[in-house]
Amino acid sequence: MPKKKVDERSPLEGWIDTSSVRAKPSLTDFDLSGGTGDFNNVRWFVFGEGDELMSHPALRHLGMPERNWLFAARLVHFLDDMTLTEHRIVNVAAQVIAENRLRAFLSEDLALDALKLYTDEGYHAYFTAHASRAIRNAFGMEADDGPSTKIATLEALMADTPAERRDMAWFMVGFVGETMITKAIVDVMRGAAHSGVQNMLLAHLEDEWVHARYFSHLFTLIWPRLDAGSQTYFGLLLPRIIEAFHTWDGRFHERILGHVGLDAAARERVLAKVAGEGPHIARMRSRCGNTLQVLERCGVFGNAALRAAFVQSGLLDRDRAY
Repeated sequence: MPKKKVDERSPLEGWIDTSSVRAKPSLTDFDLSGGTGDFNNVRWFVFGEGDELMSHPALRHLGMPERNWLFAARLVHFLDDMTLTEHRIVNVAAQVIAENRLRAFLSEDLALDALKLYTDEGYHAYFTAHASRAIRNAFGMEADDGPSTKIATLEALMADTPAERRDMAWFMVGFVGETMITKAIVDVMRGAAHSGVQNMLLAHLEDEWVHARYFSHLFTLIWPRLDAGSQTYFGLLLPRIIEAFHTWDGRFHERILGHVGLDAAARERVLAKVAGEGPHIARMRSRCGNTLQVLERCGVFGNAALRAAFVQSGLLDRDRAY
């Protein structure tokens, strides 16, 4: 049977007419009028036992205003994190591709398409930052100008990569980030009860589905063309990248729990449950399901050493196939 030819068409074909930031501008033009008092008694959130923080017994005494503030603070943190990730992380990967630095693996047409993604991410960074500011103003929150632990961890990981491997390493970061972000957005949408937030996130999500397909497509072209040594190097790097994307921001969580009146002992109980190793691994596995599916399809886990690295990080089970 003849070998099936790889389809090199880009998932970003037709981008000019389909990208949500142009086709649906009303959804990305986030508006939130009113003051803090107008939002105190309007339910902003939906949560159940799956939300480990909001459902913790130590928070049961909180009233609607405090719960709304907690939800809004976490939403702002998520939006600010996305804003930084879009232009500090994903667009670095897009720049590597667009400048054709991976020409040994990708066609010039596919490289050029990275500029479409780069453009989308600029829009995304803008409207998520705009929404974050609107929510902060509505709830009377101050901007958090502290350093992002996740961004710092990812950038440090890339800085430690040998120069000759750094371009490909940045591609791997982009691949992981864009194949995980869709699940992260869906998780936040499930917890939001505000239609404007839902619409804004849905518009973002529709673009990110396309971006995930683009990076997945590129990975399927690149991985088989890597030599054995490179497959080993980047295969071992991938779980570290996934872990870096899930760097826990303890400073932020301490601050918001303190704001709603939890004392040090209560904060410790909450964070012991939410930030422990078990919940942390569960969150990683939940978010990176799409990423792991692509790796499985490309045969990454057929390499025993690489599979062992993913098992060691908690991303795969030792005694069962993915």
